[in-house]
Amino acid sequence: MGLFLSFFLCYLEWGGGQSIFIAQAVYELVFVQGLSWNTAVHPVILSSIIGLLALLYAVVVNKPNRWVNILGVVLLSAVVFVFFLAGALSGNVRMIGSNLPFLALAGCFV
Repeated sequence: MGLFLSFFLCYLEWGGGQSIFIAQAVYELVFVQGLSWNTAVHPVILSSIIGLLALLYAVVVNKPNRWVNILGVVLLSAVVFVFFLAGALSGNVRMIGSNLPFLALAGCFV
């Protein structure tokens, strides 16, 4: 459950002073714009959706398959690592700091 929640607290920042938390991006994608096939098949969004559904499945089911957990953690870790790498290369401390809790929890999972 901690992985699920810490994923939503990851912070993104890009040119022009634009920034967003993943939780805000998900809200805007689903409720404001409406999730269309064009946006849903983007690799970052698709891997996030599959990873979140896998973790949610693991929380709901009594004895989930370990591979479902691993799939969810690997997919979400890949997305968060890209955001972490972008923050590290640009020297953005806020991006690095907001991604570290998820990466630490994912590291403990392994």
